[in-house]
Amino acid sequence: MSGRLVAPAASARRAAGHPLVPDGVARPVRGLRTAVGAAWARHRATIAPVLLGIVGTGTVIAGWAMITATGLVSERSLPSPTAVATSLPLVLADPDLHAGLADTLLTWLGALALASAVAIVLGVLIGTVPWLARPAMVAVNALRSIPSTALIPLAILLFGLGPAMKGAVAVYAVAPIVLINTIYGVAGTEPMRIDAARSMHWPWWRRWAWLVLPSATPAIVTGIRVASGIALVVVVSAELLGGRSGAGLILVQYQQALRIDMAYACITVIGVVGMALYGLLTLAERRTIARIHLV
Repeated sequence: MSGRLVAPAASARRAAGHPLVPDGVARPVRGLRTAVGAAWARHRATIAPVLLGIVGTGTVIAGWAMITATGLVSERSLPSPTAVATSLPLVLADPDLHAGLADTLLTWLGALALASAVAIVLGVLIGTVPWLARPAMVAVNALRSIPSTALIPLAILLFGLGPAMKGAVAVYAVAPIVLINTIYGVAGTEPMRIDAARSMHWPWWRRWAWLVLPSATPAIVTGIRVASGIALVVVVSAELLGGRSGAGLILVQYQQALRIDMAYACITVIGVVGMALYGLLTLAERRTIARIHLV
């Protein structure tokens, strides 16, 4: 009988607080754990990818350090992470790299804007005219089968070695992506809404501005986000193969000067810039889609 009475008494003492534990300690600890758990639940979708990215980056750097430490690859071809980190401040302070990055980003922005504008107009036109969709898709898929970098020699002959050459190759590479997304976005517009607009005798431009484009906007911004990374890769590739300016040319100069550590540091800078641009466009895409859904 006494054994059955001890457990409730012990649980009652634990509920009331042990005499050796101050009254104001247990409850704040439990409250802190609850607050941390609630904050993690709210921000899990944002924090988890960041943590995974940090772990992945750390794993790559650790593997890189092991490869260079064991001598599997010569440091003339692959310098150690420490050497690259030491050269990074020198590269960041290089005014030629600043000018090259500005030239690359300006070409990237112009090519992406021009390709998006042309592709959106053509995509809306093709998407609203059914008999144009199939031949247009055949032509687009045929053009996409040709690698954009294979056209760099032709672009050099047509536009020279200036920014126009890089921009033309980038436009060719990314315009089909935005075009296809626009066509599918326009095709996904609800037919009942279009029929309702026609019954109210809306002109074609009003149907496009108020119905078709808002419905296709999520697909369009997704295509622009995907095309942005490809545009940057193509612009830098054109600078590596035949450009007279840009971050790719600076990278070639570091390589020719046998400063391989600075070349890898330059690659790191370009990669970080690309990640930042992609992150900004992803944020803009989410806010645009959320605003469209709210409207």
